[in-house]
Amino acid sequence: MSQVVKLCCSVQNYAWGKPASKSLVAEFTNNSDKTERFAELWMGTHPRGHSVVKQTKQELKNWILEDISSRLGSLCPTISGNKHGDLPFLLKILSVDKALSLQVHPTKEHAAVLHSRDPQHYPDPNHKPEMAIALTVFEGLCGFRPIDEILKNMKCHSELHPYLSKDVVEVINKATPVSDETAFVKKLFTELITMKNSAGLINEKLKTSSDLSPSDELFQRIHMQHPGDGGLVCIYLLNHVVLQPGECMFLGANKVHAYFSGDCVECMACSDNVVRAGLTPKFIDVDTLVDMVDCTPGSAASQKLPPTNSGDEVRSYVPPVRDFAVDRVMCERKTVTLPSKSSPQIMLCTEGCGSVATDESAEGVVRGDVVFVVPGVVVRVSGSLTLFSAYSQG
Repeated sequence: MSQVVKLCCSVQNYAWGKPASKSLVAEFTNNSDKTERFAELWMGTHPRGHSVVKQTKQELKNWILEDISSRLGSLCPTISGNKHGDLPFLLKILSVDKALSLQVHPTKEHAAVLHSRDPQHYPDPNHKPEMAIALTVFEGLCGFRPIDEILKNMKCHSELHPYLSKDVVEVINKATPVSDETAFVKKLFTELITMKNSAGLINEKLKTSSDLSPSDELFQRIHMQHPGDGGLVCIYLLNHVVLQPGECMFLGANKVHAYFSGDCVECMACSDNVVRAGLTPKFIDVDTLVDMVDCTPGSAASQKLPPTNSGDEVRSYVPPVRDFAVDRVMCERKTVTLPSKSSPQIMLCTEGCGSVATDESAEGVVRGDVVFVVPGVVVRVSGSLTLFSAYSQG
């Protein structure tokens, strides 16, 4: 039985993706089509973007089903709740050129409700926690700012005050103290995200302002991509997070976020459930997002997920969910031995070249190659390369 097999993976072309000349997705798939935008590379068994075993030309899911006990193991069906050859995780590369959806992802219980109520827009009953690990400088919004930052930003934008409730404006002007910060942020967010023409009001003010804050400059930049969008006001409420290569942020259920630019490795539970409120031409469901969003204030630094170990060879990014984790493996003219895992692994080479081997199988890899490794085997990574390995947690 082959314990290591190469995969051909699915490309997603979205308007926010990068042109071929700048996109890692295009580079990794040897695609130079100048008419397309290359946004995502999906690695896994999701039906909207299934991977194919290169040697046999089979969908990965069908190849797994030929010997499910050896190729999937016992852990994955326990996590994903099925025995149909599906992996509980989905690995991606994102190449972001323009801001994309202001969004949250539901809990598993809420996902089931949304799917039952509206399967067209919520296509499966699974949750979608996710994390992004920067390959280049990677920028976005994540979680609500500390309350003092929010109040400072809102005080500077008095053009919005006539459209806010009196008690909210009193807090902004410090006439009333904040007794429950999360409840106040929820009320403010609800009023702003449902306000008509908030982006237009802010944009008109900024046209005549000579003293722009960093948030104002960010607003102007994203407004050029999404003019008049109601989600733009969230730039003043949410943390502007900038990840350096190797840094990671985790996005749990109900955590509001949006990506703005850069390239990253993204890993998530195998789902495509997204509740959107702006910065997109796709289906927007503001009422649902407002009901579910977590409005707890916190710092930009608190949105980051540090690796559990910081060795030169292996760094592990382990989120507080069982569905997935990711190891970054770096070796320079040597062999790094990785212990066996109870889950299968999908490995992506992002730099250099070398090989991925077990006692019975081996595949050479170069930048952009993806391999599937069966569970329960010790893996040796050799050469001069960087790879990311996604797997389920035991």
